[in-house]
Amino acid sequence: MSLDIASIGSPSFSATPDRGPRASRSAGAAGGSDAAALSSGEIPASPPAEVLEAMDAAARVARELHEQGRELRFTTGEDGLRIELRDLDGNVLRTIPPSELLDLATGSKLD
Repeated sequence: MSLDIASIGSPSFSATPDRGPRASRSAGAAGGSDAAALSSGEIPASPPAEVLEAMDAAARVARELHEQGRELRFTTGEDGLRIELRDLDGNVLRTIPPSELLDLATGSKLD
């Protein structure tokens, strides 16, 4: 399985999503909380704000890597998750342990 990330233009996610009208609740559903809506099988109109913020942060990191002529490739196999830092021609520059990727996501620079 490969989770290659394609070139990212300029995505912009809002931390305060517009919520459209929600589907009516089934009879007997208790009032107004999102938890009650989810437990009755309804799907929210948009992801929670923290998910949108995480998506925006991931897009920002991908954009910064692309500007440096780099990209990340994620693959899974018998040996688990493999993360490769590649140049834009697809040449593997190095393999990154998943724990180091978490550091990158929080703002650390690649060596």
